[in-house]
Amino acid sequence: MAKDSSKKTKTGSAKTVSPKTVASKSSSPRLTKMEQLAEIAGVSVSTVSRALAGNPLINQKTRGRIVELAAKHNYQINEKARNFRLQKTNVIAVVLMLDVKSEQHISDMFFLEMLGAIADALSAQNYDLLLAHSPVGNVMDVYNSRTFGQSDGIIFIGQGNQHKQLNEFAALNKPMVVWGSNLPNRDYCIVGADNVVGGYLATKHLLNLGRKEIVFMGDINMPEPKQRFEGYLKALKEKGVKFNKQLQVDVPFEMSHASEAINDLLQQKIHFDGAVCCSDLIALSAIAALTESGLRVPEDVAVVGYDDIALASYSSPSLTTVRQNIVQGGRILVQKLMAQINGDTVADSVLKTELIVRRSSGAW
Repeated sequence: MAKDSSKKTKTGSAKTVSPKTVASKSSSPRLTKMEQLAEIAGVSVSTVSRALAGNPLINQKTRGRIVELAAKHNYQINEKARNFRLQKTNVIAVVLMLDVKSEQHISDMFFLEMLGAIADALSAQNYDLLLAHSPVGNVMDVYNSRTFGQSDGIIFIGQGNQHKQLNEFAALNKPMVVWGSNLPNRDYCIVGADNVVGGYLATKHLLNLGRKEIVFMGDINMPEPKQRFEGYLKALKEKGVKFNKQLQVDVPFEMSHASEAINDLLQQKIHFDGAVCCSDLIALSAIAALTESGLRVPEDVAVVGYDDIALASYSSPSLTTVRQNIVQGGRILVQKLMAQINGDTVADSVLKTELIVRRSSGAW
């Protein structure tokens, strides 16, 4: 004879059984089709689908009842069938706009930190990441690749010199968002920081510390360094310091090129007492080259980087840098793309740009 589940315990209180336990002991058959669940609930299949997806168009009471029935009958959504029906892959492609000429690589810490933030944000949305990390000569080539066909949307990290091609890609109506600069005549959504402000803050900081001959290190043929250079020029003009063309050095986002550039300046006996670098990796490479040549940082040359990667605070000396919040940027990129996938119109996001003062600039 079965025991009464409400039988009193020795303390006199009634033994309780959770609804979960009742459901697990239920003799109700396991449902495998949404149609079966809809029939039991007395609603349409579309209502069941929306309710299980948490769609607010279905009132809370109905949603709750359908969720309870699904649990009672051990019903689980067939994600593959659902995605096929909705023509979804639950995959987001990330394209790194690597600079072919500079031999820039995925091991760049900026890319690694950005990818980590994007991957975490996608995982929270139950999406996987498809990484396209080979240098892209023409963005439109992505159209014929699995990057396009096997993803619900694409995140481009950087613009390179392919603003026009990105506009053409946007015309394909594939959900996309770009980490980059606010360029004129743009047809795609961007997330990024104010590069003009960043370059201005870095240069003004060194000028206020009494540095007058400040080298600018960055490839001004690229959108972001070009805007940082504009900020550099603005700060010089504001302080009444004449721009010296010899102190503008085109350096790609790659460490070895920065070392070569510093050594070239020293060999040509071009004097400088400060350096504004377009990335932290360029700055760290510059510090290493200066130290090897017998110069002291910051006593002889004050250095400011850009990005505030994790390594910046642990370098020797610790690196003064312009922070653009990489982790926040990765999260916002995913948010913008998810909104597009859901049919929403999205606006650009400009992150806060701030100067982080450490030892390399001589302010301490």
